[in-house]
Amino acid sequence: MNSQTLAALLLLALAPALGAVRVKQIEKTTLNDFQKGSFVNVSIDSEGRLSLGPRLKGIAGPEEEFFLSAAAAANGDLYLGTGHNAAVYRLTAAGKSELIFKGEQLDVYALLLTESGDVIAATSPNGRVVRIAKDNQASELFNPEEKFIWSLAEDAQGNILCAVGNSGAVYRISKAGSAENLLPAEDAHIVSLHVTADNAILAGSGDRGILYEIRERKVRVLYDSPLDEIKGIVSDGDGNIYFAAVKGLPAQPSAKEIEVGVTFDKGETVEKETIREKSMLYRLQPDGTVETVWSSAEELIYAVHYDSGSKTVIVGTGHAGRVYRVHADGTYEQVCVSDSAQVFRIVGRGAGYFLVGNNTAGITQVEAARNSSGTYFSEVFDARIQSRFGRLSWNAEAGKPSAVSFAVRLGNSEAPDRSWTAWSAPFTDPENSNINTPGYRFLQVKIALNAATPSEAPSLSGYRIHYLSDNLKPELGAILVQKPAERKPVLDTTPPPKYLHLSWEAADPNLDRLRYDLFLQKLPGNEWTLLRDNLPDKWFYLDCELFADGKYRLKIQANDGLDNPPALARTAARVTPPFIIDSTAPALSEFSAADGRVAFTASDEASAVALVQYSFDAKEWFPVLPEDRVGDSRLEKFSFQPVAAKNSRTLFIKVSDEFGNYKVFQKSI
Repeated sequence: MNSQTLAALLLLALAPALGAVRVKQIEKTTLNDFQKGSFVNVSIDSEGRLSLGPRLKGIAGPEEEFFLSAAAAANGDLYLGTGHNAAVYRLTAAGKSELIFKGEQLDVYALLLTESGDVIAATSPNGRVVRIAKDNQASELFNPEEKFIWSLAEDAQGNILCAVGNSGAVYRISKAGSAENLLPAEDAHIVSLHVTADNAILAGSGDRGILYEIRERKVRVLYDSPLDEIKGIVSDGDGNIYFAAVKGLPAQPSAKEIEVGVTFDKGETVEKETIREKSMLYRLQPDGTVETVWSSAEELIYAVHYDSGSKTVIVGTGHAGRVYRVHADGTYEQVCVSDSAQVFRIVGRGAGYFLVGNNTAGITQVEAARNSSGTYFSEVFDARIQSRFGRLSWNAEAGKPSAVSFAVRLGNSEAPDRSWTAWSAPFTDPENSNINTPGYRFLQVKIALNAATPSEAPSLSGYRIHYLSDNLKPELGAILVQKPAERKPVLDTTPPPKYLHLSWEAADPNLDRLRYDLFLQKLPGNEWTLLRDNLPDKWFYLDCELFADGKYRLKIQANDGLDNPPALARTAARVTPPFIIDSTAPALSEFSAADGRVAFTASDEASAVALVQYSFDAKEWFPVLPEDRVGDSRLEKFSFQPVAAKNSRTLFIKVSDEFGNYKVFQKSI
């Protein structure tokens, strides 16, 4: 087994989801669980209940790069402002697309359909506010002499309100054409506008995240969000104001002219609370209390719309293109998932609403009625090991249980391809459906919801699949045999006086607990001797004094019998290269001393003579090199002239082998 494979298995040992070889479960019960899959005409709520979603109808739009603004008419017509072509289109309920305006600038970030039926368009950059009459004749209404025009609104008197940047302001344009700056803000951008039922003007800033109220020319701050931009403002029929705030993203210097959905950073001098959410939907109540009703740490809110039919706030997000319906009590549901990465605008009058998306640009009409059928496809589940998939169960709520059915397909490649099985026949029994298929690692689930009548409204609140992974044998990596000098003792242990430290790498693909049997063989050709059995640790002290000096091999055998019945238990073994056990000190022979020179032979039965020293007082020792200068053999000859201490006639010679075994010889000279 190579080091990469073993490392991967060791990482798996940290994953609590696998465990030993026993029956495991795939269980999906939460919104986050289901959001990993894909939805076709199916919604899911914040409690993880899957149900039939609203009817969706794709609308053929003009061939433009971006759809930046939208407005809906009571007769079902939809008006679109585009980028980077500064065009305005009317899409009729009959499916006809008509170009009604073409500006000289790049983008139309704001559109307004007035009560009189005129279309007001705002072009950027360095743009104008333009009135488009019913005969498609355009006339300039206002030149704010600003870089951007972000939002338009109409007050109760028919005045046009205009939010601008790079010098954040709100202008009121009278029917006579005069303009008045109602909010010379300290913010660089005012990006969202809304007129309340009592004709107050609400404005959201784009770089400080402040919600302003303008009432009878008096300005006050209603809320200072910890996020950077107030992305949308709507109101319900009970006096509550809903507004979204999003975290700013770093912008390129030219991004304000070419990017879709610009967000702005806080000024460096403004200190804000550090929070993890990217988006927050707030509710401002009539008494001035502000509370968070929805938030996300992963998704950015791009659009907010109040749906009077369901009395909920519709939130369009990116970059997964999800659309949420948020209820007054804070519960919510994922209504649908757009084919576009960002749901950039949501507009509507009466029942239903339009989703206007970008990346890629597209339009979807969301109707008030539910679908009669829908399908959910799970993500591909990886069992990591080929397995037998067994019982499938689920919780069906409301309607008839038979209105919910499951199908599965299986394979051994990460992505479904031709090697996978076909979808199974439908499973319809929520308690006693059995997949009963072995030999596959990957599985995908398909859930079908069907309603014979709209009142049935079938729903699903979670499912579970049982499976048993095939038991694979353990994996053994490198075995190290180390001398005391090479490896310090294991903490809180006392090794024998003379030992070798044995250690090895091991892991189990099933994350079973392993036990190890150690066997020792003296070379050449002796039988394997059981050294230790059922060892739980991946290390061992080998007491060298229990064995004769010589060459040996060690065999490690791992078994997973703790977590498997005997018939299914698996073992794996690995043998070391030969190594030496040596617990005996070297010997000294052929000693002679004449004419001031000393000669002798040092030898060891198992390992090399590593170090020879001499002394005249057994306190200060001096090294002696062998005749060939290199101490690397089991037999070495020495000849040297000791520097004798005055009047000393006793020579001490200390001979050590490479395992640290030594003996001191005392000679008279």
